[in-house]
Amino acid sequence: MKTVAEILSEKRKESGLTYEQIEKETKIRRVYLEAIEKNDYSFLPEVTTVKGFIRNFALAVGLVPENVLAIFRRDFAENKKGEIVPRAFSNNGEETGFRWTPKATFVSVVAAIILIFSFFFLKQYWRFSSPPSLEVFSPKEGQVFKEEVEVVGATEKDASVKIDGALINVAEDGSFKEEIVLPRGENILTVEAVNRQGKKRVVNIKVKVE
Repeated sequence: MKTVAEILSEKRKESGLTYEQIEKETKIRRVYLEAIEKNDYSFLPEVTTVKGFIRNFALAVGLVPENVLAIFRRDFAENKKGEIVPRAFSNNGEETGFRWTPKATFVSVVAAIILIFSFFFLKQYWRFSSPPSLEVFSPKEGQVFKEEVEVVGATEKDASVKIDGALINVAEDGSFKEEIVLPRGENILTVEAVNRQGKKRVVNIKVKVE
């Protein structure tokens, strides 16, 4: 879409009018006419005066002033300092708030997909690089037994479990239960879980057999 500068400049040249002719007819200084044709409002007077300049400029080159001013209002606004700035950078002197656009929707969807895949990848990486979970519910640290010691716990379903180096059965849900015989006195019971990647987690529990 054309700007006020482009519309006025093209119409002036099409009409064969010079800056001097328009300056003589409108009483607008040439420097201001040139600035308007460049969309340079940095040193022009306040917005009300500029609108008057644009109106008279449009009349001088044979355009409908209201149409040209409507385009000016579309593209420019006055900030709190009284400066004429592009509307995209002005909202009563402040930057305009974020506006949702189709482009923003596309970027958001792509970002969401990337985050989902990144989360999945990191989850898988953590799973393959970390030792399996291992909980021993029984026996408790320092617990005293008279004969057999019942070991009850849970790990991941694809992990194998050893108790004092002996492989035991693990249920499909990762739970396990085993009764073992320990010598009298204090013992360190070692429960070990190993996953398919060879990652290991060990729990040591001190128990006593009377």
